[in-house]
Amino acid sequence: MCFWVGLLLLLSGGLHGHGLGGHLHAGGGDAGGPGFVPILPLMVFVTVWGGSGYVLIRFSGMSVLAVVLICTMIALLTGCLMYAVLARVMNRYDSSMNELDYEQAGQLGYISVPAADGAAGEMKYVLHGTMRSIGVRAASGQQLMRGDRVIILKVDKGMAEVTLFEREFGEL
Repeated sequence: MCFWVGLLLLLSGGLHGHGLGGHLHAGGGDAGGPGFVPILPLMVFVTVWGGSGYVLIRFSGMSVLAVVLICTMIALLTGCLMYAVLARVMNRYDSSMNELDYEQAGQLGYISVPAADGAAGEMKYVLHGTMRSIGVRAASGQQLMRGDRVIILKVDKGMAEVTLFEREFGEL
């Protein structure tokens, strides 16, 4: 019976698309995060447990207790293997957002709107393949002319403090 129920659930999940990414949750209600047991390895466990149990009971002279223990070990091994494969495939292209990847300090760009003596200007820079712009003020009274290459020193309330790249590069 377990074999047929597990097989029916596997086929149903494969045809309808559920079961491959679903999870089983514990406790009262959904916590909003992923569950602790993916449904697919659980369905594989039930199917393998039922199928191997049927074969061993039918074609071997083992006791029921031995068959249950052997089937459980086989099904656990198969379910864990399925879980490992599923986790590897699902996480292969997972690129979680890292706060440091979006850090603006240290970005190199160029001035698109000049700024003189405390006035605000604008710079353009590339971050993750996207052209971005940000308001800028020059550090220590520098004159920022259109086309100057600058480095962002820090960002405060959406306004970047920048310095000329040639000055910083020359000091290195």
